[in-house]
Amino acid sequence: MNNTIPFHSAPHAPQITVDVNILSMLKQAASCLSEMASENVYLAAIGPDMELTIIMEEDAPSILPCFDEDDALIAVKGAPLFISYNPAQVLKLAGKRYLTGPVIFYSTDGHSTIVSLTVEDIYRFQTYLESHSTTLMADGQKLTCICID
Repeated sequence: MNNTIPFHSAPHAPQITVDVNILSMLKQAASCLSEMASENVYLAAIGPDMELTIIMEEDAPSILPCFDEDDALIAVKGAPLFISYNPAQVLKLAGKRYLTGPVIFYSTDGHSTIVSLTVEDIYRFQTYLESHSTTLMADGQKLTCICID
C-alpha cells in the first residue's frame, strides 16, 4: 500500500510516493530486540529518476558516489538532519542554486555519528522537499530540482 503526498505549494513538481513498508523498516531499525536491526543504519535517497527510498548506509555510495567523502551538506533546521549531495550537480540559475542529481538524507546522534532515520525524520525531509522542490524548463525538457537557496 502506498501513501502519496501531493505537493500543494509546487503543483508542477511530482508527487512523492512513500511505501508503508518504509515505516516497518524504520521501526525494525529502531527496535533493540534484534541485533541485526541495531547493526543496520537506514538512510533515505531521492533523485531525478527515483522516488524517496529507504536505503542502508552501505548502499549510499551506489546512489551518490561521493557520499561521506567529497560530498557537500545542507543542515535541516531544528534537528541533526543532513542532506548530502554532489556539489558538481548544482545548477546556478537566476541567482539561485538547484540540486539536479541524487541526494542522501541522514541523521546523526549529535556527535557526527550517522544513525538510522526515524519516521519523524522522514516527515521532516518530505516537508523540506515539498517546500524546496521545483521544476525547471530548458529546451522543452522538464528538470525536477531541489532549490537550496
